Amino acid sequence: MARPEPRSHAVPLALAGSAGMLMPLQALITSNAAGFLGGYFAAALISALTSLACLVVASIALPGARAGWKKFGSVWRERQIPRWFLLAGLVGAYYMVAQAMSVSNIGLALFAVAVVGARTLTSIVIDVIGFSPAGKQPVTRIRILGAVLLVVGAVIASWGTGARSAESPLAWVSLAVAMEAGLLVSFQQSMNGRAGQAYGSTTTATAINYLASTAGLLIAMAIVALLKIESFGFTSVPLWWMYLAGPLGILFVVTGVTLVPRLGALVLGIGLVTGQLVGSLAMDLILTPEKVGGNEIIGTLVTLLAVLVASWQPNGRPRWKTRKTP
Repeated sequence: MARPEPRSHAVPLALAGSAGMLMPLQALITSNAAGFLGGYFAAALISALTSLACLVVASIALPGARAGWKKFGSVWRERQIPRWFLLAGLVGAYYMVAQAMSVSNIGLALFAVAVVGARTLTSIVIDVIGFSPAGKQPVTRIRILGAVLLVVGAVIASWGTGARSAESPLAWVSLAVAMEAGLLVSFQQSMNGRAGQAYGSTTTATAINYLASTAGLLIAMAIVALLKIESFGFTSVPLWWMYLAGPLGILFVVTGVTLVPRLGALVLGIGLVTGQLVGSLAMDLILTPEKVGGNEIIGTLVTLLAVLVASWQPNGRPRWKTRKTP
């Protein structure tokens, strides 16, 4: 009897890890852009606008995307997806603002820990209630072990970054913002995944996501400008590298929309987060090699072990425990 099913998930899991490796770079770009452009919302807005521009071009050029937009009216008239799924775009906007705010105050590693821990817990809940396009996923002891190992690996990798958080008065606020972003992003991926199935196009679902993100950011910027917290718009002309955060964000959203029906929210989250930690380690080695400690390397290896454990099979059970019941 053929047993190709475990292998069939190796490629999508590798794609999730590859997309996750670019997430620290996106966070670093958005964070550095915040000071140059005049605020956190401005940095998030340029990312959202660049993403939206790319998706508009894709919506015109790709036949599948054009077909998805043709289905848009019927999907909403027939309520094939709830109207409140537009909140997925607002979650995306919140995540971009969290990147701009948190990374500069608590660093990439601690930001990753906050997002990873919150997101792992939420992913388990999503699989239990069946909110993702994959439906209900069995959360067995082996999957729980994988999730625990993931959190342990992330904590080890960032051990010692707490001292850095004491240097900024916004450190605890930034940590709370990052944790909330992690809680919400798993729901965002599941909503986008279900929307992509309804439209029959990941490009359409992603474009709608960024359209809502842009609208939400513009409204938020107007409010904070009226409150004189932050200026409206950009205080300086964006530099070329600031436009790269948008395409990286598109890759992240498209990965979630495409792969969550195959992997489920928990395993997809583990793949993305593993790539995120590996990417963070690589960036540390390139930018600040003197700050890379053994704990960061060990934490990354523990996280890789968590991926193998939690994604051993699509249903989370090791092959040797699958047997007939009498």
